[in-house]
Amino acid sequence: MKQLQDFRSQLAALVNIDSNSADREGVGKIGKYLSRKYLEMGLLVEAFDDDTRIQAKSHDEEDFDLLFVGHMDTVFQKGTVQQRPYKEKEGFAYGPGVADMKAGLVLILHLVQALRRERPDLRICIANNGDEEIGSIYSMDWLQKLARHGKYAFVFEPGRGGNAFVKARKGCEDLAVKFYGKASHAGAAPQDGASAVREMARWIMELTAMQNLEIGTSVNAGIVRGGCAGNVVADFAEALFDIRVSLPEELERIEKKAEELQANSFVPGVRAEMEFIGRMMPMNPSAKTKELISKIDQLAEKKQMSVGWVSTGGVSDANHIAPLGIPTICGCGPCGGGLHSAEEYLEIESIEKRFDLLFSLMKEL
Repeated sequence: MKQLQDFRSQLAALVNIDSNSADREGVGKIGKYLSRKYLEMGLLVEAFDDDTRIQAKSHDEEDFDLLFVGHMDTVFQKGTVQQRPYKEKEGFAYGPGVADMKAGLVLILHLVQALRRERPDLRICIANNGDEEIGSIYSMDWLQKLARHGKYAFVFEPGRGGNAFVKARKGCEDLAVKFYGKASHAGAAPQDGASAVREMARWIMELTAMQNLEIGTSVNAGIVRGGCAGNVVADFAEALFDIRVSLPEELERIEKKAEELQANSFVPGVRAEMEFIGRMMPMNPSAKTKELISKIDQLAEKKQMSVGWVSTGGVSDANHIAPLGIPTICGCGPCGGGLHSAEEYLEIESIEKRFDLLFSLMKEL
Protein backbone atom coordinates (compact mmCIF):
# COMPACT_ATOMS: atom_id res chain seq x y z
CA MET A 1 0.00 0.00 0.00
CA LYS A 2 1.86 3.04 -1.30
CA GLN A 3 -0.41 5.61 0.30
CA LEU A 4 0.16 4.67 3.95
CA GLN A 5 1.26 8.19 4.88
CA ASP A 6 -1.84 9.65 3.22
CA PHE A 7 -3.92 7.13 5.16
CA ARG A 8 -2.44 8.24 8.46
CA SER A 9 -2.94 11.92 7.66
CA GLN A 10 -6.56 11.32 6.72
CA LEU A 11 -7.08 9.24 9.84
CA ALA A 12 -5.67 12.04 12.00
CA ALA A 13 -8.02 14.53 10.33
CA LEU A 14 -11.08 12.38 11.10
CA VAL A 15 -10.09 11.45 14.65
CA ASN A 16 -9.54 15.13 15.44
CA ILE A 17 -13.21 15.88 14.77
CA ASP A 18 -15.53 15.16 17.70
CA SER A 19 -18.47 13.13 16.38
CA ASN A 20 -20.51 11.72 19.22
CA SER A 21 -23.86 10.33 18.05
CA ALA A 22 -25.62 13.30 19.67
CA ASP A 23 -23.21 15.82 18.16
CA ARG A 24 -24.93 16.27 14.81
CA GLU A 25 -22.64 19.15 13.81
CA GLY A 26 -19.56 17.01 14.41
CA VAL A 27 -20.97 14.02 12.56
CA GLY A 28 -21.90 16.36 9.73
CA LYS A 29 -18.29 17.54 9.51
CA ILE A 30 -17.19 13.94 9.01
CA GLY A 31 -19.90 13.56 6.37
CA LYS A 32 -18.73 16.67 4.50
CA TYR A 33 -15.12 15.46 4.61
CA LEU A 34 -16.02 12.05 3.17
CA SER A 35 -18.34 13.55 0.56
CA ARG A 36 -15.48 15.69 -0.78
CA LYS A 37 -13.25 12.64 -1.04
CA TYR A 38 -15.94 10.63 -2.84
CA LEU A 39 -16.57 13.45 -5.30
CA GLU A 40 -12.84 13.66 -6.02
CA MET A 41 -12.99 9.98 -6.99
CA GLY A 42 -15.85 10.65 -9.38
CA LEU A 43 -18.52 8.95 -7.28
CA LEU A 44 -22.17 9.95 -7.29
CA VAL A 45 -22.83 11.39 -3.84
CA GLU A 46 -26.03 12.06 -1.93
CA ALA A 47 -26.09 13.63 1.53
CA PHE A 48 -29.03 13.45 3.92
CA ASP A 49 -29.98 14.88 7.33
CA ASP A 50 -27.39 17.67 7.44
CA ASP A 51 -24.62 15.41 6.12
CA THR A 52 -25.09 12.84 8.90
CA ARG A 53 -25.94 10.18 6.28
CA ILE A 54 -23.90 9.83 3.12
CA GLN A 55 -24.48 7.59 0.12
CA ALA A 56 -21.91 7.30 -2.66
CA LYS A 57 -22.13 5.13 -5.78
CA SER A 58 -19.72 4.31 -8.55
CA HIS A 59 -22.55 3.72 -11.05
CA ASP A 60 -25.97 5.24 -11.56
CA GLU A 61 -27.77 1.94 -11.06
CA GLU A 62 -30.07 0.69 -8.33
CA ASP A 63 -28.29 -2.67 -8.01
CA PHE A 64 -24.61 -3.00 -7.17
CA ASP A 65 -21.96 -5.59 -6.41
CA LEU A 66 -20.33 -4.35 -3.21
CA LEU A 67 -21.81 -2.48 -0.26
CA PHE A 68 -19.30 -0.80 2.05
CA VAL A 69 -20.78 0.26 5.40
CA GLY A 70 -19.09 2.58 7.85
CA HIS A 71 -20.44 4.69 10.71
CA MET A 72 -19.20 8.21 11.37
CA ASP A 73 -20.27 8.58 15.00
CA THR A 74 -18.37 7.65 18.15
CA VAL A 75 -19.30 7.15 21.81
CA PHE A 76 -17.03 9.97 22.97
CA GLN A 77 -18.48 13.25 24.21
CA LYS A 78 -17.83 16.57 22.51
CA GLY A 79 -14.54 18.02 23.80
CA THR A 80 -12.73 14.68 24.01
CA VAL A 81 -10.50 15.52 21.04
CA GLN A 82 -9.18 18.59 22.84
CA GLN A 83 -8.21 16.41 25.80
CA ARG A 84 -6.52 13.65 23.78
CA PRO A 85 -6.14 14.30 20.04
CA TYR A 86 -4.75 11.83 17.53
CA LYS A 87 -1.26 10.58 18.27
CA GLU A 88 1.03 7.75 17.24
CA LYS A 89 3.43 5.90 19.48
CA GLU A 90 5.50 2.75 18.97
CA GLY A 91 3.42 1.35 16.12
CA PHE A 92 0.01 2.28 17.52
CA ALA A 93 -2.37 5.15 16.87
CA TYR A 94 -4.56 6.61 19.60
CA GLY A 95 -7.51 8.99 19.83
CA PRO A 96 -11.30 8.96 20.19
CA GLY A 97 -12.76 6.59 17.63
CA VAL A 98 -9.40 5.81 16.03
CA ALA A 99 -10.33 2.14 15.58
CA ASP A 100 -14.12 2.31 16.03
CA MET A 101 -14.34 3.19 13.30
CA LYS A 102 -12.55 6.09 11.71
CA ALA A 103 -9.77 3.87 10.44
CA GLY A 104 -12.46 1.81 8.72
CA LEU A 105 -13.80 4.93 7.01
CA VAL A 106 -10.36 5.75 5.65
CA LEU A 107 -9.81 2.17 4.51
CA ILE A 108 -13.02 2.40 2.48
CA LEU A 109 -11.60 5.47 0.71
CA HIS A 110 -8.40 3.69 -0.28
CA LEU A 111 -10.09 0.46 -1.32
CA VAL A 112 -12.60 2.25 -3.54
CA GLN A 113 -9.90 4.39 -5.10
CA ALA A 114 -7.83 1.30 -5.94
CA LEU A 115 -10.82 -0.70 -7.18
CA ARG A 116 -11.88 2.15 -9.44
CA ARG A 117 -8.50 1.79 -11.17
CA GLU A 118 -8.27 -2.00 -11.29
CA ARG A 119 -11.93 -3.04 -11.57
CA PRO A 120 -13.94 -0.11 -12.97
CA ASP A 121 -16.73 -2.58 -13.85
CA LEU A 122 -17.44 -3.30 -10.17
CA ARG A 123 -20.53 -1.46 -9.00
CA ILE A 124 -19.82 -0.08 -5.54
CA CYS A 125 -22.10 1.60 -3.02
CA ILE A 126 -20.87 3.27 0.18
CA ALA A 127 -23.22 3.92 3.10
CA ASN A 128 -22.06 6.12 5.98
CA ASN A 129 -24.39 6.71 8.91
CA GLY A 130 -24.11 8.79 12.06
CA ASP A 131 -26.16 6.85 14.59
CA GLU A 132 -24.68 3.35 14.75
CA GLU A 133 -23.54 3.76 18.34
CA ILE A 134 -27.18 4.29 19.36
CA GLY A 135 -28.48 1.34 17.36
CA SER A 136 -28.84 3.01 13.93
CA ILE A 137 -32.33 3.99 15.01
CA TYR A 138 -32.65 6.56 12.23
CA SER A 139 -30.64 4.86 9.48
CA MET A 140 -31.56 1.18 9.83
CA ASP A 141 -34.37 1.22 7.24
CA TRP A 142 -32.16 3.10 4.80
CA LEU A 143 -29.29 0.62 5.25
CA GLN A 144 -31.57 -2.36 4.75
CA LYS A 145 -33.13 -0.83 1.65
CA LEU A 146 -29.67 -0.34 0.15
CA ALA A 147 -28.47 -3.78 1.20
CA ARG A 148 -31.29 -5.51 -0.66
CA HIS A 149 -29.74 -4.25 -3.90
CA GLY A 150 -26.23 -5.56 -3.17
CA LYS A 151 -24.48 -8.88 -3.80
CA TYR A 152 -21.98 -8.62 -0.92
CA ALA A 153 -21.75 -6.42 2.17
CA PHE A 154 -18.61 -5.43 4.06
CA VAL A 155 -18.93 -3.63 7.39
CA PHE A 156 -15.78 -1.78 8.39
CA GLU A 157 -15.96 -2.13 12.15
CA PRO A 158 -12.49 -2.64 13.64
CA GLY A 159 -10.72 -5.93 13.07
CA ARG A 160 -9.75 -7.83 16.19
CA GLY A 161 -6.41 -9.00 17.52
CA GLY A 162 -4.60 -11.58 15.42
CA ASN A 163 -5.90 -10.04 12.18
CA ALA A 164 -9.36 -11.39 12.94
CA PHE A 165 -12.65 -10.62 11.22
CA VAL A 166 -16.09 -10.92 12.84
CA LYS A 167 -18.18 -13.78 11.46
CA ALA A 168 -21.06 -13.74 13.96
CA ARG A 169 -22.73 -11.30 16.32
CA LYS A 170 -25.48 -11.89 18.84
CA GLY A 171 -28.86 -10.29 18.42
CA CYS A 172 -30.15 -8.06 21.17
CA GLU A 173 -33.19 -6.32 22.56
CA ASP A 174 -33.91 -4.15 25.58
CA LEU A 175 -37.00 -4.67 27.70
CA ALA A 176 -38.20 -1.69 29.75
CA VAL A 177 -40.86 -2.45 32.37
CA LYS A 178 -42.73 -0.05 34.64
CA PHE A 179 -44.69 -1.37 37.63
CA TYR A 180 -47.62 0.48 39.19
CA GLY A 181 -48.83 -0.58 42.63
CA LYS A 182 -50.45 1.03 45.64
CA ALA A 183 -48.68 2.86 48.45
CA SER A 184 -49.42 2.31 52.12
CA HIS A 185 -47.67 2.46 55.49
CA ALA A 186 -45.38 -0.57 55.67
CA GLY A 187 -45.83 -0.84 59.44
CA ALA A 188 -49.32 0.33 60.19
CA ALA A 189 -51.17 -0.94 57.12
CA PRO A 190 -49.05 -3.27 54.97
CA GLN A 191 -52.17 -5.16 53.95
CA ASP A 192 -53.52 -2.08 52.17
CA GLY A 193 -50.55 -1.76 49.83
CA ALA A 194 -49.52 -3.46 46.60
CA SER A 195 -45.75 -3.52 46.24
CA ALA A 196 -44.41 -2.64 42.79
CA VAL A 197 -40.92 -3.60 44.00
CA ARG A 198 -42.06 -7.08 44.95
CA GLU A 199 -43.61 -7.60 41.51
CA MET A 200 -40.43 -6.31 39.87
CA ALA A 201 -38.37 -8.79 41.90
CA ARG A 202 -40.49 -11.62 40.51
CA TRP A 203 -39.85 -10.44 36.94
CA ILE A 204 -36.11 -10.25 37.60
CA MET A 205 -35.99 -13.79 38.97
CA GLU A 206 -38.13 -15.34 36.24
CA LEU A 207 -36.63 -13.52 33.26
CA THR A 208 -33.03 -14.09 34.30
CA ALA A 209 -33.92 -17.77 34.75
CA MET A 210 -34.54 -17.80 30.97
CA GLN A 211 -30.80 -17.36 30.45
CA ASN A 212 -29.04 -20.20 28.65
CA LEU A 213 -25.38 -19.39 28.17
CA GLU A 214 -24.70 -22.69 26.41
CA ILE A 215 -26.73 -21.55 23.40
CA GLY A 216 -25.72 -17.89 23.72
CA THR A 217 -28.76 -16.47 25.51
CA SER A 218 -28.22 -13.95 28.31
CA VAL A 219 -30.69 -11.81 30.24
CA ASN A 220 -29.40 -9.04 32.49
CA ALA A 221 -31.40 -6.72 34.74
CA GLY A 222 -29.08 -3.76 34.29
CA ILE A 223 -31.08 -0.94 35.85
CA VAL A 224 -33.66 -1.30 38.64
CA ARG A 225 -35.39 1.44 40.60
CA GLY A 226 -38.32 1.53 42.99
CA GLY A 227 -39.83 2.84 46.19
CA CYS A 228 -39.35 6.09 48.08
CA ALA A 229 -38.75 5.04 51.69
CA GLY A 230 -38.19 1.93 53.75
CA ASN A 231 -41.48 2.31 55.62
CA VAL A 232 -43.63 2.79 52.50
CA VAL A 233 -45.02 -0.02 50.36
CA ALA A 234 -43.71 0.99 46.93
CA ASP A 235 -46.31 2.15 44.44
CA PHE A 236 -43.82 2.39 41.57
CA ALA A 237 -40.77 0.53 40.25
CA GLU A 238 -39.01 0.11 36.92
CA ALA A 239 -36.43 -2.20 35.40
CA LEU A 240 -34.40 -2.33 32.20
CA PHE A 241 -33.34 -5.74 30.91
CA ASP A 242 -30.63 -6.40 28.32
CA ILE A 243 -31.35 -9.51 26.24
CA ARG A 244 -28.71 -11.10 23.97
CA VAL A 245 -29.23 -14.17 21.78
CA SER A 246 -27.41 -16.22 19.17
CA LEU A 247 -30.60 -17.90 17.95
CA PRO A 248 -33.44 -15.72 16.60
CA GLU A 249 -36.14 -17.90 18.16
CA GLU A 250 -34.77 -17.12 21.62
CA LEU A 251 -36.05 -13.56 21.35
CA GLU A 252 -39.54 -14.95 20.75
CA ARG A 253 -39.23 -17.27 23.74
CA ILE A 254 -38.28 -14.47 26.12
CA GLU A 255 -40.89 -12.09 24.73
CA LYS A 256 -43.56 -14.74 25.30
CA LYS A 257 -42.43 -15.18 28.90
CA ALA A 258 -42.64 -11.43 29.52
CA GLU A 259 -46.18 -11.38 28.10
CA GLU A 260 -47.16 -14.19 30.48
CA LEU A 261 -45.74 -12.28 33.45
CA GLN A 262 -47.62 -9.17 32.41
CA ALA A 263 -50.91 -11.04 32.10
CA ASN A 264 -50.55 -12.84 35.44
CA SER A 265 -49.52 -10.47 38.20
CA PHE A 266 -47.88 -12.15 41.19
CA VAL A 267 -48.78 -9.26 43.51
CA PRO A 268 -52.52 -8.47 43.46
CA GLY A 269 -53.13 -4.86 42.52
CA VAL A 270 -49.85 -4.30 40.63
CA ARG A 271 -49.96 -3.50 36.92
CA ALA A 272 -46.97 -3.80 34.58
CA GLU A 273 -46.37 -1.83 31.39
CA MET A 274 -43.59 -3.10 29.15
CA GLU A 275 -41.84 -2.03 25.97
CA PHE A 276 -39.36 -3.93 23.83
CA ILE A 277 -36.76 -1.54 22.41
CA GLY A 278 -34.16 -1.76 19.64
CA ARG A 279 -34.57 -5.29 18.42
CA MET A 280 -31.58 -6.48 16.37
CA MET A 281 -31.49 -9.98 14.92
CA PRO A 282 -28.35 -12.12 15.25
CA MET A 283 -25.71 -12.02 12.55
CA ASN A 284 -25.02 -15.67 11.81
CA PRO A 285 -23.04 -16.78 8.73
CA SER A 286 -25.21 -18.12 5.92
CA ALA A 287 -23.96 -20.70 3.41
CA LYS A 288 -22.97 -17.88 1.03
CA THR A 289 -21.18 -16.01 3.81
CA LYS A 290 -19.27 -19.18 4.65
CA GLU A 291 -18.17 -19.36 1.01
CA LEU A 292 -16.89 -15.80 1.31
CA ILE A 293 -15.07 -16.67 4.55
CA SER A 294 -13.45 -19.60 2.76
CA LYS A 295 -12.26 -17.31 -0.05
CA ILE A 296 -10.67 -14.97 2.46
CA ASP A 297 -8.93 -17.89 4.19
CA GLN A 298 -7.59 -19.17 0.86
CA LEU A 299 -6.29 -15.76 -0.15
CA ALA A 300 -4.64 -15.28 3.23
CA GLU A 301 -2.94 -18.66 2.90
CA LYS A 302 -1.59 -17.73 -0.54
CA LYS A 303 -0.20 -14.52 0.93
CA GLN A 304 1.25 -16.42 3.89
CA MET A 305 -0.90 -14.27 6.14
CA SER A 306 -2.75 -15.54 9.18
CA VAL A 307 -6.34 -14.47 9.75
CA GLY A 308 -8.82 -15.25 12.49
CA TRP A 309 -12.60 -15.34 12.87
CA VAL A 310 -14.42 -14.35 16.03
CA SER A 311 -17.97 -14.32 17.33
CA THR A 312 -19.05 -11.56 19.68
CA GLY A 313 -21.96 -10.48 21.83
CA GLY A 314 -21.68 -6.90 20.59
CA VAL A 315 -23.86 -5.69 17.73
CA SER A 316 -23.17 -3.60 14.63
CA ASP A 317 -24.88 -2.61 11.40
CA ALA A 318 -24.05 -6.11 10.16
CA ASN A 319 -26.95 -7.28 12.36
CA HIS A 320 -29.31 -5.27 10.17
CA ILE A 321 -27.89 -6.59 6.90
CA ALA A 322 -26.91 -10.25 7.34
CA PRO A 323 -30.43 -11.47 8.29
CA LEU A 324 -31.63 -10.24 4.89
CA GLY A 325 -29.63 -13.03 3.26
CA ILE A 326 -26.79 -10.90 1.90
CA PRO A 327 -23.31 -12.44 2.38
CA THR A 328 -21.84 -10.17 5.05
CA ILE A 329 -18.40 -9.82 6.59
CA CYS A 330 -17.92 -7.57 9.62
CA GLY A 331 -14.76 -6.34 11.32
CA CYS A 332 -13.22 -5.38 7.98
CA GLY A 333 -11.43 -2.32 9.31
CA PRO A 334 -7.82 -2.23 10.51
CA CYS A 335 -7.30 -3.99 13.83
CA GLY A 336 -7.54 -2.33 17.20
CA GLY A 337 -8.62 -2.71 20.78
CA GLY A 338 -9.68 -0.89 23.93
CA LEU A 339 -12.81 0.14 22.08
CA HIS A 340 -15.12 2.72 23.70
CA SER A 341 -12.45 3.62 26.25
CA ALA A 342 -9.72 6.22 26.70
CA GLU A 343 -7.21 3.47 25.83
CA GLU A 344 -8.65 2.77 22.37
CA TYR A 345 -5.85 2.03 19.92
CA LEU A 346 -5.17 1.03 16.32
CA GLU A 347 -2.44 -1.33 15.13
CA ILE A 348 -0.78 0.70 12.38
CA GLU A 349 0.79 -2.36 10.74
CA SER A 350 -2.66 -3.87 10.26
CA ILE A 351 -3.65 -1.13 7.81
CA GLU A 352 -1.64 -2.54 4.92
CA LYS A 353 -2.59 -6.14 5.77
CA ARG A 354 -6.28 -5.34 5.63
CA PHE A 355 -5.97 -3.33 2.44
CA ASP A 356 -3.96 -6.03 0.69
CA LEU A 357 -6.27 -8.88 1.65
CA LEU A 358 -9.57 -7.12 0.95
CA PHE A 359 -8.37 -5.55 -2.29
CA SER A 360 -7.27 -8.97 -3.56
CA LEU A 361 -10.62 -10.47 -2.55
CA MET A 362 -12.73 -7.78 -4.15
CA LYS A 363 -10.79 -7.89 -7.40
CA GLU A 364 -11.74 -11.55 -7.72
CA LEU A 365 -15.43 -11.19 -6.89
